[in-house]
Amino acid sequence: MTGQEWLAIAAVLAALMLGLPLFRWLCVRCGASAEASRKTVHVAMGLACASFPWIFDRPLPVWVLAALATLPLVLLRCVPTLRQGLGSTLHGVKRISYGEVLFAPAVAAVFDLSNGDALLHVIPVGILTVADAAGAIAGTKWGHRLYVCGTGKKSMEGSAAFLVVAFLCAFIPLLCLGRVEMQHALWIALTLAVLSMMAEGISDRGFDNLIIPLGCHFILARLMTSDFPHLITRFAAAVILLGIVTAGARHSTLSGSSLIGSALLGYGCAILADPRFTLPPLAIFFSHLITTRRHRLAGLLDHRLDAVISHAIGCLSWSLAVERELIDSTTGLAGISFAMAVQLAIADVATQTWLHSAKPRLLRATVKGWLVAGVPGLIWLWQDAARIAPALAITVLLTPLVCRLSHRIESRYHGSATKLWMIKGTLALLTSAPALLLR
Repeated sequence: MTGQEWLAIAAVLAALMLGLPLFRWLCVRCGASAEASRKTVHVAMGLACASFPWIFDRPLPVWVLAALATLPLVLLRCVPTLRQGLGSTLHGVKRISYGEVLFAPAVAAVFDLSNGDALLHVIPVGILTVADAAGAIAGTKWGHRLYVCGTGKKSMEGSAAFLVVAFLCAFIPLLCLGRVEMQHALWIALTLAVLSMMAEGISDRGFDNLIIPLGCHFILARLMTSDFPHLITRFAAAVILLGIVTAGARHSTLSGSSLIGSALLGYGCAILADPRFTLPPLAIFFSHLITTRRHRLAGLLDHRLDAVISHAIGCLSWSLAVERELIDSTTGLAGISFAMAVQLAIADVATQTWLHSAKPRLLRATVKGWLVAGVPGLIWLWQDAARIAPALAITVLLTPLVCRLSHRIESRYHGSATKLWMIKGTLALLTSAPALLLR
């Protein structure tokens, strides 16, 4: 690295480290809350990081800066004396958070991925810092309608504030730099704001510092190259999916963040592959609502985000494989249909056991899984029926065996819901592997 790069790193580090005690003093003087103090530091760090495209010409100095900036933050977290002094600005909120440790590496990753494009760096960092701070402060001050997010709670008022500020953080740079027309800038900003709000809504313990900037970067890069009809379609898809899960909330056992995660999962499948890939997980969601309402399970069960992640194991694996052109869309659609059919069959066995504590009906679970979750995707592949038939037959025959295996495993992991959900998702993905025979 050159001397000029080291000098730039030193200047940024000095500004950040001198800012901590300054902001602590100002927050104490103003009587600001712990959340406001923490987010003030967050915004200041973010604004400094947003200037990186005009300071650094390559990623290496930014990665070095991230390492040097993260180390003192780790010390502030781990050393009690420092934590009570300078670290109180960041750690004044009494909840577990890894946000400050993830912040610098996430910013460095976005800068690296941006490949010199200032917009692809500035907008994600701006949303991460300014919009996140606005949402946190608004939620703390005015939040009354709460929803569960991991081990804590967030408010609809805070999410609404995040949405508005995220839109401005995207729309203003897009419009001012003139890279796209005003109409394109409007729809890009709207889509990015909705999706980033959903990502923030499912993030817990500071992991939004990683999820938001990276997610916004990849989405923005895709939206920047989209034509006008695709922009409107992608915005509509995000709003429709969010509307569906919101409308079904009162009949669901999913927590607030899990419902948002379900909408993001469906959107991810549609964007990575194509809209048909949304149908199998969407069918499972409607089946979940019907079952929950029929047996009046709302309020009796509480399904957290790990339930959505379990389904994402099968959905995103096949969608990503299509997006990376490792397989064709026919193979991918068959694979996600197989995986979701098995996943629903496994879920039906678990529901039968919970409701009746009797020996599960494996044939019924298999038929339900394939008719409800398998058919919506496979119906689009009727022209390739002869090609799909052998893989389909193998997976259908394996389904009751996997359901029985899952039933036996469930009794062993009864006290660990997260492990059990991960096992179920992995079993569904492995059982869908015969779809690779279509290649």
